[in-house]
Amino acid sequence: MPKIPVLKRARDLAQPFRPVEVAELDGAYHAFIVRYSGDYIAHSHSADEFIYILEGMIDIEMNRTTITVRQGEAMLIPAGTVHRPRCKAMALALVTETKGLQTKDR
Repeated sequence: MPKIPVLKRARDLAQPFRPVEVAELDGAYHAFIVRYSGDYIAHSHSADEFIYILEGMIDIEMNRTTITVRQGEAMLIPAGTVHRPRCKAMALALVTETKGLQTKDR
């Protein structure tokens, strides 16, 4: 099994909120990298979402509070939780979730 050059692939991510898959797990899950910049829409998922910050930091609004997640930190967003990522500068994250997880706009 070859190594995955995650940060090398990330350098090619010029557009925020356009994820690139880096691995598939057990056929049911996948891991992808995504660049954050600016505000994303408030949304929820039907399954859990795990976000690990590789570079920078993001704010995640959920449950009427804002949680700052910095480089080297992670956040588990429980299924059904309305959340909104916001990023004042640029950040890079590794996200793991169920494959084909649909976004529900709120």
